[in-house]
Amino acid sequence: MNTVQLECFLAVSETLNFARAAEHLHITQPAVTHQINSLESELDVKLFKRTTRTVELTEEGWSFFNDAKTILNMTHMAKARLSSHNTEEIRSIGIGCHSPMELSLLPKPLNAFLKKYPDIHPELKMVPFQALQNLLQEENIDVMMGFLDENSKKLPGVYVELTKAPLACVMSPSHPLSGRESLRLEDLKEGKLIICSPRKTSAAVSRIQGQLIGCRTPSDVYFCDNIECGITLVQAGVGFIILPAILPEHSSALSHVLLEGVQPESFGLYYKTLQRNQPLKDFIQFMKEYFS
Repeated sequence: MNTVQLECFLAVSETLNFARAAEHLHITQPAVTHQINSLESELDVKLFKRTTRTVELTEEGWSFFNDAKTILNMTHMAKARLSSHNTEEIRSIGIGCHSPMELSLLPKPLNAFLKKYPDIHPELKMVPFQALQNLLQEENIDVMMGFLDENSKKLPGVYVELTKAPLACVMSPSHPLSGRESLRLEDLKEGKLIICSPRKTSAAVSRIQGQLIGCRTPSDVYFCDNIECGITLVQAGVGFIILPAILPEHSSALSHVLLEGVQPESFGLYYKTLQRNQPLKDFIQFMKEYFS
């Protein structure tokens, strides 16, 4: 395995297009294809699902995505240290999240954390939840954000709750349901519904989405790969989407109406251990204070 293979893999993963990846790397498309094929052969797995029209990461590809980034970052850091003859060891804290919405929660707690630990480098990773669990289990990250799945037989680590997040119907201010104090599921049986991939949202949201799909025609349902794509359709006035209200502050460009008769979801942090890790203890405390 070499850095060229990894650079090609990450470029294709981020663009999902071999031609654009080649353009980004300033090499030919056949060269990118050759590097991906050789990497798949070496790892003995298929990293991409390829058709004449689409390119998608396989489960193995998603699992390898963050490893590839980590290997490249370590390689670049090692080269930088050697070139500068700097033997100083950089301390870091690995923080995982699986959506930009979760990522947006970090600036204020991180600011407080870095005032206390200015020499620690935060390493932020945004990958799907299953991949985050693997990173936490292998201790490649210190802590990850996520919802508590009470039906799960095994938690990925020790869980600490930050907040109880109610579920909300999110829509544009011009939507007919906007301005209501609250909504029941019965109120949402009509209208255009925006659905987020179950892999990118919480279990409770997925269950409600399933209930609301059943009473609609296919033309009234819009499927999105992630929350951000769904929010864009909401802002365009397409319809409404169901989301957990975990952000302390909401955008004034959107209307958030809480759902009645739906249990709030527990949102928090997972970690492996706090033993001999005072910085992680303090980071968790700063996150708690942010939600208090």
